[in-house]
Amino acid sequence: SAMVKYQLGDVKGGYDLLKRVEIRFPEAPEVRAAYAVFLRANGDEFAAQRKFLEIPVRQRLKYSDYDYLTKTIIWTPAMIESISSIAKAVGDQQS
Repeated sequence: SAMVKYQLGDVKGGYDLLKRVEIRFPEAPEVRAAYAVFLRANGDEFAAQRKFLEIPVRQRLKYSDYDYLTKTIIWTPAMIESISSIAKAVGDQQS
């Protein structure tokens, strides 16, 4: 999966996979959040924050919840670290 490739350091390979998923599910919050992580990994912090903010607030706040990320959608540690930084940057996460 794209997240496994990201975890293993293959950002380009993961990004290519994610782009195919995004074509099929452009409105899915998890896809938007993952896309934000890849934008950040590619050096575009502003675009990452903008993509993250496209997620409706109620759903977006779930990405600040460690239990949601580790037990519900089960993201990799590198993805969690990155999405947490993005959430903090947009003011969704306090610490």
